[in-house]
Amino acid sequence: MFNSEPRNIGSMLGITPAVKFLLILNIGLYIFDAVISMGASERILQGWFTLRANWWETFEFGQLFTYMFIHAGTTHLLANMMGLFFLGPSVERTIGSYKFFILYYVSGILGGLGWSMIADPVLVQDIYGNVQKLYPMCAGASGAVMGILGAFAALYPHAKLLLWFVIPVRAWVLVLILTLFELWETIHSDHPLIAGIANAAHLIGGVAGFTYAFSLKHPHMLNDLKTKLPDLGRKKPKSRTKSSAQPSLSKAEVDAILDKIGKQGMGALTPRERELLKRATRG
Repeated sequence: MFNSEPRNIGSMLGITPAVKFLLILNIGLYIFDAVISMGASERILQGWFTLRANWWETFEFGQLFTYMFIHAGTTHLLANMMGLFFLGPSVERTIGSYKFFILYYVSGILGGLGWSMIADPVLVQDIYGNVQKLYPMCAGASGAVMGILGAFAALYPHAKLLLWFVIPVRAWVLVLILTLFELWETIHSDHPLIAGIANAAHLIGGVAGFTYAFSLKHPHMLNDLKTKLPDLGRKKPKSRTKSSAQPSLSKAEVDAILDKIGKQGMGALTPRERELLKRATRG
């Protein structure tokens, strides 16, 4: 199931069903939004389905799902679709279409959820001196696509990818570089959107994708962890007493002692025979 090298990276002939569906859906929604928004001051679907940082205040849970299919511009869309097109088929062929959908959606949802947890509102003052909160918004499949990249690195860590389309690096090295970059930007930023980029969504989506694919590739490690975790809270069984640890008496030994008592009386028993008799009566 898990080959050492991926096949047909970026091949039109090798495109897989889930990847094809997601490409059509993302591109189709972008074009549809552009058409219905002609003459409007802003994109209609963006206004409806973008993830707002305060979605939890209005219980708009659906935004955690819909924001993945809304893109702010053509460059934004193309960048994400290229990642999906080049890396998605290899991952889907390895884990199957059903699990690929899980990978895509879970990475995107967790990325959006994590971003919204650290996205603070911006305080602005209007012309009347009133202070208002403006919550940032997040859109795009970047968290989901980063999840695919993380999964690719987990499945094919030594496969060669091109950094900036020029420098060949191993998949695990590329993911490590991007993870450290996204982590740095997330920690040191004063705002959850750096130049319009939701770094936290990228970071969390990538980690989620790597973790999911790694657990699929190495299920025994997950099973071992499940087995060991319950044992951590259990008390070790008490050691057996000296008497219980001793071997049990045979019927022949007991009969011999009883026969001796019948013939010679209790006084004829040796200390060892008395101890054996006590053990036999306790048992």
